[in-house]
Amino acid sequence: MNTKLETAMSARLMFLCAAMLFCGTLSAAETDTQQLVADLKAGGDKAYAAADDLADAPAAEAIPALTAALDSDDEELQRRAARAIAQFGKEASSATPVLVKLLDSPLPKVRAYAAYAIGKIDTGSNKVVPQLIKLITDEDAMVRHEALEAMLEMDVDPNVSLPILVKVLENAEPGMVLPVLTEMAEKGEKALPRLKMALKNPKAAYWACLVAAEMGKTAAPIVPELAAVLDNEDAETRMHALIALGEIGPEAKPALDRVIKTLDSDPVPAVKYSAAFALAAMEDQKASDALQKAAEGEDAFLTLMSYYALAKLHPEDKQKMATAATFLVEAMKNENPNVRAAAARCLANLGAPSSVVQPIIADALNDADPRVVVNITDAIVKMGPQILPKVAKGLQDEKMRWVSVTIIRRWGEAAPEAVAPLAEALTASDDPQFQAELLMTLGAIGEKSAGALESIIPFLKSDSRTLQLDALYALGRIGNGAVSAKPDVMALLTSEDGFTEFAAAWSLAHIAPEDEDVAAKAIPVLVKHLNDNTQDYIPSEAAQALAMFGVKAKSALPQLKAAADAGNEAAAEAIKAISK
Repeated sequence: MNTKLETAMSARLMFLCAAMLFCGTLSAAETDTQQLVADLKAGGDKAYAAADDLADAPAAEAIPALTAALDSDDEELQRRAARAIAQFGKEASSATPVLVKLLDSPLPKVRAYAAYAIGKIDTGSNKVVPQLIKLITDEDAMVRHEALEAMLEMDVDPNVSLPILVKVLENAEPGMVLPVLTEMAEKGEKALPRLKMALKNPKAAYWACLVAAEMGKTAAPIVPELAAVLDNEDAETRMHALIALGEIGPEAKPALDRVIKTLDSDPVPAVKYSAAFALAAMEDQKASDALQKAAEGEDAFLTLMSYYALAKLHPEDKQKMATAATFLVEAMKNENPNVRAAAARCLANLGAPSSVVQPIIADALNDADPRVVVNITDAIVKMGPQILPKVAKGLQDEKMRWVSVTIIRRWGEAAPEAVAPLAEALTASDDPQFQAELLMTLGAIGEKSAGALESIIPFLKSDSRTLQLDALYALGRIGNGAVSAKPDVMALLTSEDGFTEFAAAWSLAHIAPEDEDVAAKAIPVLVKHLNDNTQDYIPSEAAQALAMFGVKAKSALPQLKAAADAGNEAAAEAIKAISK
């Protein structure tokens, strides 16, 4: 046979064999995909598994089937279909119209996964932007997160997105704005390009400055843009740009000259105050002359802020420190709440030696009226438990005791040395309101409060429901160290008051989760309160308490499953803990 012909026929045969094998493989894949598509229509667990598996199937067959599943009435199937579609990226752009409709779903998880998928597909379409931005102020945290993440991933024209974002934030409920700004700040470096653009937009600059301040040092790359905002016509925007520069700290020094100019010449006093704050944080002594000049002016608060800044720039100078501290404490008596808040914040950040600051604060507390106490309290809390002895001593002083217990409670677990004076005050006091605060403070300290058991346990038999509940909270926070209180706590499981029986069961779950008798009596009470909506947190706390009993709470699994299906995330976690 001709060698060339033989070679050609052999090559042809090999090609045909390979082609047949390849076609066979495709046929099998097509069959598998067709089965998944069929399963997707079956509903239930089979459909859920199919939706997950279709994420790895050929796009041409998977995307139409998953898009159809988005129209299902099954929330879980919608969620899984959206998640699977997201894996195809731009290939799944045909699903965008259906996903956009799901952004209006009444179900938070569906809205969240629809936003997630849109961000991954990234069509770059400005038509999607208004609905995504609207979700940035959604009441559900997961929805807010995914909507913002999608916005950052998509290549959207900022000239389109920024005006919409500004309008949404301006019209949002005040309580929703802070979580949104915090969420944006947590994106870190990923958000910087957008912030840089926003700072160049006069209306968006205000919000961008707030986010930059929340980011702190992470926002250092946009210092030049923040400095440029100091030419903005809106005084409040200039003020927040300065605060952002202050939060960035020494890395904001490239803006030093521009900030000094603002301190010297801005027509709005509040902007000058913020400039002094920023200069203090930059820690550059080149600003000393400008600050000294401002301190000698007629504006009392600018004097205060300038002395604070000078003290920060010269931490070794005790005279400057003492002068600044005296001015700051005096400013806490100002009628303007913004001035009081700023003074407290500055005093907390001053970093003055306690030997300098403590006497000044003590004198101020002795003479202070109620509106000043809150601000001085903030400053003391930020100074930390190293001044605990002086604060604890105040528990015995009729005038100082409320301030002292408030400070210790805010220190919480960091103040175990306060347990003994707190217990002593609890035994000595006959004021129910003060006793309640002492109990809650011992609870805030937690397990280290075991030394106060003899003072806490008697309140379980108090005629006051409030004191009973506060004692149960304190004992639960102490945990295993409060096991000697178990009989008295168990007696309250049969209380006629529903919340008291729940609190007793919650406390026992923390005190003795390994005790069979405790489990047998407390678990039914906790199960009953899985559906108790008299307080929003009760179903969640009940589920968490059941989880502490571990396998002993297996009898509660059906009720926990129902609670989890109804949206109780703690119940879902409890099921995992109990089923181990």
